Amino acid sequence: MEKKLLLKDQLSEFYNILEETYNFYGPIEEKGNIIFRKIKNPEDMVLDYSNSKIPPKNVVFPQNEILFEYKMNDDKIEIEEPKDIEEKKVIFGIRPCDANSFYLMKSFFKFGEYEDTIFLRKRENTILIGIGCNNPRQTCFCTSVGGHPFNKEDMDIFLVDLGDKYSVESISEKGKTLLEKFSWLIDARPSDIEMANELKVKAENIISTKLDIEITIKILKNNFNHPIWNEISENCIGCGSCAYLCPTCHCFDVIDEEDHYNNSGKRIRIWDTCQFKLYTLETSGHNPRPSKVERCRNRILHKFSYYPSNYGLIGCVGCGRCVNWCPVNNDLRVILNKICEIERKEESIIA
Repeated sequence: MEKKLLLKDQLSEFYNILEETYNFYGPIEEKGNIIFRKIKNPEDMVLDYSNSKIPPKNVVFPQNEILFEYKMNDDKIEIEEPKDIEEKKVIFGIRPCDANSFYLMKSFFKFGEYEDTIFLRKRENTILIGIGCNNPRQTCFCTSVGGHPFNKEDMDIFLVDLGDKYSVESISEKGKTLLEKFSWLIDARPSDIEMANELKVKAENIISTKLDIEITIKILKNNFNHPIWNEISENCIGCGSCAYLCPTCHCFDVIDEEDHYNNSGKRIRIWDTCQFKLYTLETSGHNPRPSKVERCRNRILHKFSYYPSNYGLIGCVGCGRCVNWCPVNNDLRVILNKICEIERKEESIIA
C-alpha cells in the first residue's frame, strides 16, 4: 500500500473515528512513568517517549484477570465467560519491541494441545498501531535479538514520526481494512519517504549493544550446572522487577474465590514469576528451585534456551526494561556476555 500522511493536528479526528468502534489504549504519563491506559482524551497521550515503564501487554494479558465466574443452582453449575473477551481494542503508539512481544506470547499461549483461548481471542480482537523508535534508549538491544527500532512485521499499522506529521502504512489485512476509514489521509511525498528511511538508519546506529545470541543459545544447552550461575545470581534480591516489567514474561498463578452465601465464585489469573521462591514450592515442602541461583538460571534459560527449543524464537525482545529498572543494576547484556565468555575461555585452554 502507498504510504499516507497523518498530520499531528489531525490526531484527535483519527482518535474520534476509531473510538466509535474500539476501546482505544495509548501511552500516558502517570506518576512520572509512561504506561498504557484507555484513552478518553487524545491530548493526554505522550507519543515521543523512548519506551513505557510497564509494557502494553497488560491490555490483553492484565495483571489480574477473571477467567470465568460460576453460580450453582441445585445440581446445575452455570459458567459465565469474561465479559471483555470479544471487546474490540486498539493499542496506539506501541513500539516495535512490544509489538513483537505480542507475537511471542501468542506462540506460547497457542503451543501444545490445550490453547489459552482467552488470551488468543483477546489478541485477535486487538489492533496494533505502532510508531517507530526514532531515539532508542542506551539500554535497548532489539537488533541483537532479531528486532529493529523500525520493525513493522508485528504491527497492523505502522507510523513514523516525521516531526509535525506521521507517515502511515498498513501492514496487515486488518490494518488495510481499518485505514479505509480514513480516506482523507493524503499521500506521502518522496521527501517524506526519504526522511523516514533516514530516521530508520539513524535509529539503528544509535543502538550500540551487539550481542551474539546464537553463541549464547549454544552455550546454555551444555552448561546447566556451570559455576557461572553463582556469579550471575550474586547480586539478585529476588524482587521480580525484571519479570513484572518484561513484555514477554507470562507466568501466572490461578486463585479461586468462593462466595458461599450466594453459591457462586470466580477463577482469577494473576501474574506470577519464577523469580519468587513460592512459585515452585510444592505441597510436600520440596522446592526444585530453592535458591536464587536456580531461579536466576531459569529466567535466562527460559528466554534463551527453552524458547528457542520449543518455538524457534528468542524469548526476549531487547526492550532493556530489565536493565533500566533493576534496583541492583544487574544488566542482562553483561550476563549474556559473561555466558559467551565460557566458550572463549574453553577455547583458550584448548589452544
